[in-house]
Amino acid sequence: MPLSIKYELKDFDKGEIIDKFGLQEEGNAQLFLANDCFRRMAKYTPWDTGTMATDVTVKPKKIIYNQEYAVYQYDGITKGPVTHYSNNYTGLRGKQWDIRMYNNEKDIIAREVEDYIAKIEKR
Repeated sequence: MPLSIKYELKDFDKGEIIDKFGLQEEGNAQLFLANDCFRRMAKYTPWDTGTMATDVTVKPKKIIYNQEYAVYQYDGITKGPVTHYSNNYTGLRGKQWDIRMYNNEKDIIAREVEDYIAKIEKR
């Protein structure tokens, strides 16, 4: 016979926990994550004059590159394929910089978000 355990959480305020840790939509934890990702993407983002890489709006759950040509850089296409990314001293700059950053640094980002939330918990 399978074991079945029933339980009920009493005096549990989900909203209070969400607010405390900034986990709500547009909350501080989501903004921390977006800023952390933006900061980490810097070494992956194409760079010539730096305009595209620095003219950015960071919001919770969204990083917006404001220059119209950013979409072409992201896709690796201008009038033809982008074959060279200027100032590529890291060897990491190129198209789809968010995906490559995530694949390389997702574990570090997860730890940083955990540390951020742990600091809030200690307050």
